[in-house]
Amino acid sequence: MRAAAGSGARDAYIVFDRAVGPRAAAARKKLDDAGVRVLGQTGVAGGERCKRLSSVAKLYSDFVAAGASRSTLVVAIGGGTVTDLAGFAAATYLRGVPWVAVATTVLGMVDAAIGGKTGVDLKEGKNLAGSFWQPIAVVGDLGALETLPLRERRTGMAEIVKHGIVGDPGLFRECETFDVGAAVGRWPALISRAAAVKLRIVGLDPLESGVRVTLNLGHTVGHALEFASGFRLSHGAAVAVGLRAAGLLALNRGMWSASAHARVLGALSNAGLDTHAEGISVSAALVAMRRDKKRAGGKHRFVLPDRIGKVIPGIDVREPEIRRVLAQCSRPAGEGERAG
Repeated sequence: MRAAAGSGARDAYIVFDRAVGPRAAAARKKLDDAGVRVLGQTGVAGGERCKRLSSVAKLYSDFVAAGASRSTLVVAIGGGTVTDLAGFAAATYLRGVPWVAVATTVLGMVDAAIGGKTGVDLKEGKNLAGSFWQPIAVVGDLGALETLPLRERRTGMAEIVKHGIVGDPGLFRECETFDVGAAVGRWPALISRAAAVKLRIVGLDPLESGVRVTLNLGHTVGHALEFASGFRLSHGAAVAVGLRAAGLLALNRGMWSASAHARVLGALSNAGLDTHAEGISVSAALVAMRRDKKRAGGKHRFVLPDRIGKVIPGIDVREPEIRRVLAQCSRPAGEGERAG
């Protein structure tokens, strides 16, 4: 791998999603060809349930057993949950070792692997333990898209739609008609454009002390729904519902047009994503939101859309209104909401 060779690393340790084992084998061969000795590898079952402190402890033990040092490069291969896990282990092992994120999902390529956010879940909530630890490189393994299930392409589209709303109206327009079942050759341009939005914002604010907060659009409700569902609801599916919720809250404030809201629902529907989540307790979702790291001063702070291409962060929303919107998002959007 060029990134590994360019880093000056002499040895590496691979952490990979077992679902993409052949991709890990190919990466190992490239490391060998680049003169980087692979000390060992650990396969994990991808998905939110791998993001646990027990999984991090297992990686620490594996690193020690392999003789990993502070100069050992950790290579994380998989979707966002695997890069979150391996990146956090790299950030905290020996007070920090270098790592590379090799994203094999659409969601990972456009969002999760970019920006250095690493972390795991606690029993009390999602992503409550983590760190900012920038990878030396992020690689989009476009070859992995050949075998990526259609549902994974769809859930990745939620983040692409979000990036369009946050900072690229042209990207959003592409999402309104993009065929998620299209040949793999259609995807690189869309992925590159979506990734560029995040790269630009992270470059301005790497530690999320300012403009980077805007990338949380749809995530306050999305993370709560994920957690309250016991992670039955995937991240991308939850963010899709979260985008609808944010739109409803913005509509209530007169800062977001009905036509723009309808367009967002249409873009998500075009990707095959639901904008409602049935069977999830509103009360449980609110409990999760009270533990969310984005909450400040005892208040729920939201990023809300103003128009396609512009969002406004730091808007306080009271729980009664959140409860009403969560209840609304447990049902499909009505014609009035979709018509705009």
